[in-house]
Parts: sequence; structure tokens; C-alpha cells
Amino acid sequence: MVSKSRFGLVSLTAICTCLALWASGASAQIVVGQTLRPPFAPVQCNSESPTDEMQVTVASGASYTVPSAGSLTTWSTVAGLSGGRLGLKVYRPLGGTRYQVVGEDGPRPLLAGQRNTFPVAIPVLPGDVVGTAVPGHANAACLFTTNLGADFYRYNPGNSPNGWIIEFGSMLFGTEERTNIEASLLPAPVISSFSPAAGPIKDATVTIAGANFSAVQGVSFGAVPAKSFTVTSEAQIVAVAPDSATLSQVPITVTTSAGSATTSQAFAYEGCKVPQLKNRTLKAGKKLARKRDCKIGKVKKLGDATARTGKVVKQSPKPGKILLPGTKIRVTLGD
Repeated sequence: MVSKSRFGLVSLTAICTCLALWASGASAQIVVGQTLRPPFAPVQCNSESPTDEMQVTVASGASYTVPSAGSLTTWSTVAGLSGGRLGLKVYRPLGGTRYQVVGEDGPRPLLAGQRNTFPVAIPVLPGDVVGTAVPGHANAACLFTTNLGADFYRYNPGNSPNGWIIEFGSMLFGTEERTNIEASLLPAPVISSFSPAAGPIKDATVTIAGANFSAVQGVSFGAVPAKSFTVTSEAQIVAVAPDSATLSQVPITVTTSAGSATTSQAFAYEGCKVPQLKNRTLKAGKKLARKRDCKIGKVKKLGDATARTGKVVKQSPKPGKILLPGTKIRVTLGD
């Protein structure tokens, strides 16, 4: 069992109790876990042996379990009067009391009597648990007392490295105690819709609606990056699609530092696929051109050919070309 001792909280009253927020202009992140705050009392951990600790249940407040896929961007702990050292651990449940370490940071030295926050970039999945790595002779406030009977944690001897599987055991410890750690979760992006559903093969502008569009790293149409994009809000991106040489249909993907989201519906490129008009009457040619999103432009007549009797003997552009919607096809009519 880890050796712990409690000490007074009077000089910790001024410790900041605010939740960690993302920088102004970006999305507010989800708080996972809890840190020491008045009127709770710190529990000092200073055992010779290192341990990994994980909160199992909490009576109230934020859970230590990650609610959605994303990325942890910071972690915090409120240090006791002696500072000490403490680290972050992220545990992924494997069933029962078995967990795998899927992320870690530290242990780091702490500034005494204040909130300590450290940047990280750890991808997480729903169900992962934020916990602590307590080194030997940590001399840190690794826990705090709540006097709430539903607060339980587990611990495992040693500081297991990333990738290791831990058997925490079935015994619960720390009645009325919680692990003194909190992390900021940036959720993965979500795409709810985009508009329009189709656009020209060149310079198509698409508005993407969704959520968690913070720290956007890229927007792509199929495998090709957008020509440009602007994050107008946490719920909207305006992107200019890359030019396409084909009338293809491609999904749209938004990638942030917390993950990626891809549309289930494809964006359709629109354009004039120049049809073969030779030997067609002008009327038939116009009908086919409209069907291919093209138009008949200048009409030249040879000999006695008329719009009614003549047939196409020459056209420009040539058949098969993919051009912007509404492109005009010049034709020559002959007898």
C-alpha cells in the first residue's frame, strides 16, 4: 500500500479553481478528471516505490473517463506545498481490470502551491481513462480527500511504460479520495453536412458544417487537398475544391490535430463533357449538348445548309473534353 500523509489546506485556498480553457477564438475543450480545490484536502504521496493510479468512480463532477475520440492537449495538477513530481497516464480498458497504457507524460517537477499545466498531444478514444504516474519519493499531492464515499481509485505497483498492459486487481482503495489530475480534451471533428452537393470542376466553393473545427490542419476532396480553406467558426469551414479533370464524385475530409472526419455523401464535380455532334442536326445537337451541361455557341453554315436541314460536319472543342459547365461548342453545318 502506498504510504501517504495529509497536511493542512489553509495556504492552498488561493489555488486557482478555474477549469482549463483553450485560447481565445478556439473551441472550449472538454475537461476530463479533477484537480485539488477548496475545501478538499490534499493527500501527500511519498512512498519509496512508484505506482500507477486510476480513478474508478466519482461521486460528483467531471469523470476521469474520456467521453469521445480526440486528442489530449494539456494536463494539469495542483501541487501541494512541497511541489514534488507527478506524471500523466492514459489507460485503455481491455476488459475486467486489465488496461493498456496508451499515453503518458512525465513525471514532471511541480511548482509548489499552485496549478501546474503541461502541453501534450495524445490521441484518445472513448472509454480511455486519465490517471497518474506517481514516481518513488514523489513528495506530491497525488490525491485529494473529498469525504464522499463513492470516490474510489485503484493503483498498481511500478510505473509501467507506454504500451504495457496492467492488471490493476479487483481491490478498490482510497474511499473518499480522488486522483489529483485533469486533462483538456479536444474532440475529433464532426461533419454534419456540406453545400452545395455538386460544383464546377474548377474553383468550386463548398461550405462544410459540423463541429469541433478547431486546430484544422487540412481539408481534402478525395485524396487531393483543397486549393484553400477558411475556418469561419468552430462549426463551419469554407473550402475551395481542387480542380478536377474528371466528372468524379469524392468524399470530403476535415483533419484537425484531434483526428479526421469524412463525409458519407460524395461531392460531385460538374462540367461540360463535350459530346460527339458530327452528323447530328442542330436541334439534336442542342439537346445533347444541354444533356452534357454544354451549350451550342456560334453556328457556321456551308453551302445551302440551314439550321433545319444541315448537319454538323465540324465542331470545336473536340468530343470528350471535360470543360466548365455551360461551355459553348462552335459548330459548322453542311448539306
